[in-house]
Amino acid sequence: MLHKLRPQDEAASLRRALVALPRSYETEAEFPHAGFALLSGSSLAADPPLEPAAIGDLLHLLAEVGRGDLGVGRIYEGHVNALLLIRAYGSEVQNAAVRNAAAEGEWLGVWNTDAPGKPLTENDGVLAGAKNFASGVDGLTRAIVTVPDEAGRKMLLMPLADAPVDRSWWDPMGMRGSGSHVVDFTGLEIEDAHRLGQPGDYTREPWFSGGAIRFAAVQTGGLHAVFDVARDHLLRTDRAGDPYQAQRLARMGLHVDAAHGWLARGAEAWSAAAADPGDAVKARRLVATANAVRSAVEVAALAVLEEAERAVGAAGFNRPHPLERLVRDLRTYLRQPNPDGALRNLGDAIAAGDWLPGEGA
Repeated sequence: MLHKLRPQDEAASLRRALVALPRSYETEAEFPHAGFALLSGSSLAADPPLEPAAIGDLLHLLAEVGRGDLGVGRIYEGHVNALLLIRAYGSEVQNAAVRNAAAEGEWLGVWNTDAPGKPLTENDGVLAGAKNFASGVDGLTRAIVTVPDEAGRKMLLMPLADAPVDRSWWDPMGMRGSGSHVVDFTGLEIEDAHRLGQPGDYTREPWFSGGAIRFAAVQTGGLHAVFDVARDHLLRTDRAGDPYQAQRLARMGLHVDAAHGWLARGAEAWSAAAADPGDAVKARRLVATANAVRSAVEVAALAVLEEAERAVGAAGFNRPHPLERLVRDLRTYLRQPNPDGALRNLGDAIAAGDWLPGEGA
């Protein structure tokens, strides 16, 4: 069951404000400053619902932000991830500093992917190498970056002001505003305040794999937005009464509702594992559930995209129809790492009896 500690209407109001923002195809590759100004105004920069008991609120919030703007949702999910990692593994001083900075409107990210042929490394307290897919860099002040270590990947909370950014690589079909550029940290010195937690904390299970439910929540918001636009189009063009279009609306509605239901199941598994961190069975179940959530949401999203494209027709592929951008953004954002591995791991969990259909957390 989803916990609703934060009123739903706050997230819904934020989503409506994001949808109402002007869209410009000439500037869609820029950081979405207007969207993040709305987030700052809602106090959700420094104080999103991070308690384990409020995971349902957090997923609902991420879905609403993604429903309002997928690019904003992608970057905001990274900010939330950074806050969770600092909360779990940072010192009291680091936590206080980050909360204060976030309250002043600063945004954080988490970057794990190394640039091909130039992985990020540390040598005697000095960094060399770069991070690829550095989402949101043009609007962030600091990011958690990972560096290999014999004891496991270690985390550094690095300021970004002096890190060169290569924007020539990022030219995607969709999610242009997420600005996932290449950031070069070569020559930057590591201070003690930059070190976060211990080696291996970043990939600590079940939270590393379980964290996939956060981006699945943003994707759920995206597929819900596709449904919204298709439904509005059919109503506006007086075609919703056509029996075939009515069937498309019904099928899309079923997929949207199913995706939200999967988020609820993910929240239950997360809460159960957090309430009993020493229970290996609940930990394995969270990992399996997260793999199920991301896989099921992808299936639902692709189905809704297909139905919406057929329902709206060629008009939906013509700018400035809102479906045109949503299709590009959602299809791009669905390409998260290793979907085949997630589904295979779910199958292994089913074979082992760690996760079975119809069972709760």
